[in-house]
Order: sequence, then C-alpha cells, then structure tokens
Amino acid sequence: MEQQNITPASEAGPQGSYDLRHGFRVGFLQILLQSQTRSELHRCERLCSIPDTPDWFVGFINHRGDAVPVYDLAASLGLGITDPKKGWLLLLDAPPATAAVLLQETPQGITNPVVADAAPYPDLVDGICSGQYLYRNSIWFEFDHRAYFSRQKLRFTKTHSAIPA
Repeated sequence: MEQQNITPASEAGPQGSYDLRHGFRVGFLQILLQSQTRSELHRCERLCSIPDTPDWFVGFINHRGDAVPVYDLAASLGLGITDPKKGWLLLLDAPPATAAVLLQETPQGITNPVVADAAPYPDLVDGICSGQYLYRNSIWFEFDHRAYFSRQKLRFTKTHSAIPA
C-alpha cells in the first residue's frame, strides 16, 4: 500500500515560522485540514466494502491491524461518487479514532492561509466547518473531521436503525 505521511512538521526551520496545512478539492469546495491534524495518505487498495450500505460509506480498510471506516466525502455532501479504484485515502487522527475519507486527488500544501472575514458557511459544510481561510484569492473551508465523522456515524445509525416490516 503506497503511503505518504502529510502531517505538518512542528519545526519551521531557520527562515522563520510558517503555517503549513494541507487542502484538497471536493467538487467545487476547497477543504483545508485543521492545524496539527495527524494524517496519512494512501492509495486506495484492499478496501472491504459492505453490501447494502449507503454510497457515502465506502467500507473498511485494515490499517496496521485496526479496522478503519472509509467515507466518500464527495458522496456524503451530494457532490458525486468517487471511484475507489482511482481515489486516495486520507486517514485522519491516531488509533483508535482513525477514520478515512476517500478523495479524487491528492491534497496539496497550503502555506500561511489567512483567516477570512466571517461569512455564513454554505449549507454543505455547515456543522463540519470550523473556519474559513483565504489562500491565493480563494476561500478554503477548514474541515472539522471529528464533527464530520461523528455526523456520519449518527447518519449511518439512523439509516440502518429502522427494523424492516
């Protein structure tokens, strides 16, 4: 499994401090990881899909002996389904809280994003966005991955809690 660790380094080096983050596109949205988010990037291989689950729940991967749930961020936001065979897995947080989002393309480095003026969040990211940043004249929404994963777990429970008649 191809792997890249994209967690920001804690030391900036001799030229001064800077804020290095990672961001990615999901549909028309530009999403920025929160500062100091532990993350790993993997090619999407050996994915165990689960029959009769919603499109936004891709399945599980075995990551160092732990079952890690994988969510299609685009599908969960209503922005289309990402093909797992062509996608990337962005694993967030340390075990046992690790979960992954399926992305169409790899994240990019975002250096020194500036806090943007407060404006209402688009409905798509309301509740999973913890801030807005300006980078290269574009708005990037800071992704509260813990809120997102909590919502997805709740959404999954509600989807599958009804007893068939």
